[in-house]
Amino acid sequence: MAATKESFLAQRVYEQIREQIQTGKLSPGTRLVNRKMAAELGTSMVPVREALNRLTSEGLLDHLPGGGNFVRKLNRKEIIQLYEFRESLETFAAREAAKNIQEYHLKHLNRLCDDWAGILEKIKATKGRKTTETMLRRWLDDDLEYHSVIVEAADNPWLAKVSMDLKLMTLVVRNKPEMLSYEAAVTTQEDHIALVDAFTKRDADRAEAVMRKHIRQGVEFIMANR
Repeated sequence: MAATKESFLAQRVYEQIREQIQTGKLSPGTRLVNRKMAAELGTSMVPVREALNRLTSEGLLDHLPGGGNFVRKLNRKEIIQLYEFRESLETFAAREAAKNIQEYHLKHLNRLCDDWAGILEKIKATKGRKTTETMLRRWLDDDLEYHSVIVEAADNPWLAKVSMDLKLMTLVVRNKPEMLSYEAAVTTQEDHIALVDAFTKRDADRAEAVMRKHIRQGVEFIMANR
């Protein structure tokens, strides 16, 4: 029972810290002090240590012996390499998904597109069409889920493992509200809808082309707004 409780706490702490990284509350380069994190999250040091070890293994944190854990800060070269690798894997995933996708996958993707449409309306309604932290968090949560559904539909367990690690790394470089302008959100949503259309028609070539464009636009926008 004690082990189960500790595992539950470690999972909760992991999710809380990851969310803080995702939303930019913990920005790249921030040092995470175990004792301070435990106090802020209302838990002991053990689940914090486990959560930080997990985040380090996923690449979201860097560990310096004797120096502690830091939110990973990717340089320009690393960001480009990350997206080049994502492009290779996710275009493959898009092709495979177009061949193997099931009706429940399509329904799931359409639900996410509907949710994004609602977020777009909220961004549009704000002064200056500015994205808030809450909007960005919800958008990125949907984005992680959307790409996860595509990978699941591709039906390749090796792809699933690698692509999820890459998507988590993307959180490190997309955690500021200004990273999602209204115009960028509209363009991204158009890609999401076009992908669902390609999957529905079982058009693997079209799915690959849209995904390639989607990934390349993403890295271009990030590099222009660093």
